[in-house]
Amino acid sequence: MHRIFPYLIFTILFSIGCSGSKKVLISEGQYSEGLQRNYFDATTHLLKGDQEAAYTSFSRCSEEQPENSVFHYELGRIDYDLGRFESALMHYDTSIENDELNDWYKYHRGLALIATKDFAGALKDFKDWVIARPGDLEALNECSAFFQKDGQSLYAYKLLTFHESAIAKNVDVRLGILDLLASSDQNLEDIDSFIKRSIEDFPNEPQFLYQKGALAAFIKDHNEAISIFEHLIADYPFNSVTYLDLAKSYTAVGRTDEAFKLLLRVFQSEEGAVAKKIEILTRYSNIAKPNTEIMAKYKLLLKAAIDTYPDNSRILHLAALNWMALGEFEKSAIALKKVISKSPGSLNAHYDYLSVLFQLREWEVLISASNNAALIFPLEPLLYLYSGDAYIEMEQIELAVKEFNKGRVLLIDPSQIGADIYSELGICYRELELLGDSYNAFELSLKNVESPYIMNTHAYFLALDNKRMIDAMKWSTLANALIPDNPHFMDTMALVLHRLGQDSEALIWIVRASSLVSSPNPVFIQREGDIRVSLGEVEKGERLLDIAKELRKE
Repeated sequence: MHRIFPYLIFTILFSIGCSGSKKVLISEGQYSEGLQRNYFDATTHLLKGDQEAAYTSFSRCSEEQPENSVFHYELGRIDYDLGRFESALMHYDTSIENDELNDWYKYHRGLALIATKDFAGALKDFKDWVIARPGDLEALNECSAFFQKDGQSLYAYKLLTFHESAIAKNVDVRLGILDLLASSDQNLEDIDSFIKRSIEDFPNEPQFLYQKGALAAFIKDHNEAISIFEHLIADYPFNSVTYLDLAKSYTAVGRTDEAFKLLLRVFQSEEGAVAKKIEILTRYSNIAKPNTEIMAKYKLLLKAAIDTYPDNSRILHLAALNWMALGEFEKSAIALKKVISKSPGSLNAHYDYLSVLFQLREWEVLISASNNAALIFPLEPLLYLYSGDAYIEMEQIELAVKEFNKGRVLLIDPSQIGADIYSELGICYRELELLGDSYNAFELSLKNVESPYIMNTHAYFLALDNKRMIDAMKWSTLANALIPDNPHFMDTMALVLHRLGQDSEALIWIVRASSLVSSPNPVFIQREGDIRVSLGEVEKGERLLDIAKELRKE
């Protein structure tokens, strides 16, 4: 904050004290050489930024002249800067006792009192500060801001309303007070009274009439709010905030078509905050999917937003997500590519683009996009999961392994991404006939997350290879416990039991699995055939094997 006289001529300092003071503390010539030296040292230390050394020198000055308000003020300032608020208050108190006419001391004590949460005390000091500066709105707003910064809206309100002349003359101060009232615990009657008073004092100022409408809407008197907002729109043809609030009140009383027309008008204009429009679009998108009527309106708003802001990356991204949800992946890809070109630092845009490309099965484009994203975000393991999966789809398994390993070394904490990377590595190693590496990768995957799907895959491969059958039983049991009645999980359990020679139990599992699928599954039918043959039901088993063979031909 403000510093007073840190570098003034020493003789002046000690003859008149501080600004605003009429009290003479010491006559010229009554200070010692030691005092002069300590004061000079203190100011020199302040220039160098060494506050502790300055504090020591000012303390020596204060010891020689304990009633000198300036020294205590400087000590208080240093204490405050260093967070020693209680000590600062002690020095400010002494300064004020010795020079009560210096309102600067009260201003700074007010700051220290706020720091110690004595808001009532700070309010008193700031009032004295404001009284000494009649008509100084800057000083008034500055002190009010200190309360607001600390979340003390009520004290800020009390200070602003204390300065009646400012309230009477200044629209901005009035609007600031209204904001404070809205965020404080003031009752609605006080707010209403203040708004009415402001309308009387400023009859040509539309903002106060708007506040009256906003209050009516807040207390759910929507018909009153509608009357006020319609009047405002008639006199002031376009204000996006008023249109949006009127739309809310229309909606509240069931006039939804009128509400939507207002929204559409707002979206077709560049007037108004883009962020607010994006908020509205997001709200619509969350409720539109199950409702065809709302979806139609949402599409119109989205189109209007795109037409109005064709280069706004946030709106384009929102449109892309909408098209993605609707399965219009080509349109989504075009939009996301444009978003990335405009906002390459948007990691979510990159991920959404990769997801869309995966849906489109554009493997080479996906790999290129993943590599480009990795240049910007080299520490994101998910990027390498995408590119690795693309290589798997292209049957380039060794390249897939390289990508997954790039992502693996970037893993910091256990996560679904880590689990997916290790499980994909497990699949790749199996393709490369590196069975031991495959099993170990699946085990590492399951250390990251308890995924029943990965458990089932691991158990299935172990049982298929007739390896580590105790582990196969463990993981299959856990998978079926986590997701009961999953036919594919049940098939895995049937295979495990079959490998362990427990065919009677295996038969129960595979018959149950087959009953849960809507159409004949050749894998399940073959599994039942193998089990029945093993149980001695050779004729029935071989018939099932023939059926499975025929189904595979289809």
